[in-house]
Amino acid sequence: MLDAQNPLHLWLLHTLFLDDINCDCQTFHEEWNCHPISGPNTNNKSLKDLCFLGQMQHGIYCKHEEHEDYDPSQEPLITSQQQEHVNHKAVLVPSLQNPFQSNEEAVFFVGLHEVITQDITPDNFGLTPAEWGLEQYPPFETIHVGCHAAKDLDISLAEPIWYTQACLWCQALSALSFYLLMHEHS
Repeated sequence: MLDAQNPLHLWLLHTLFLDDINCDCQTFHEEWNCHPISGPNTNNKSLKDLCFLGQMQHGIYCKHEEHEDYDPSQEPLITSQQQEHVNHKAVLVPSLQNPFQSNEEAVFFVGLHEVITQDITPDNFGLTPAEWGLEQYPPFETIHVGCHAAKDLDISLAEPIWYTQACLWCQALSALSFYLLMHEHS
């Protein structure tokens, strides 16, 4: 039900999940930097080890901005330096649009909290067993990827993680749609 071109959907997605996504990315980053790298020049050291050893050997890197005589116009633009590595056109990112004015956002979240507390599962969002066509939450979903969406990719929908997130998303989207509809008619 996510419309990635709808600024209200993007606002809601960011509001609900951006902190969790950033936390997961930070955890991945920290864990990735600690994994050993194989190869003749690394001796199974991690990125963190290699950074530390590089600092011991060459000193600590200081950003140019920290120096008083720094002039950003004297540095080549990163786009010109990296252009040869860009293999695709830039992705157009729709703007985020908060649909609320002043205290309306707080009223919306009070309503959403009630929907969550009462465990209201909206219909027609694929969250109920009748909509699954199975006796359990689907174990995966197939998404279409690649040029012209020509390839299928099965994505695991581990129930303890994704069902909870899907419910929250659908509850919030349903509540937002209802709130906006009521606000439009008032």
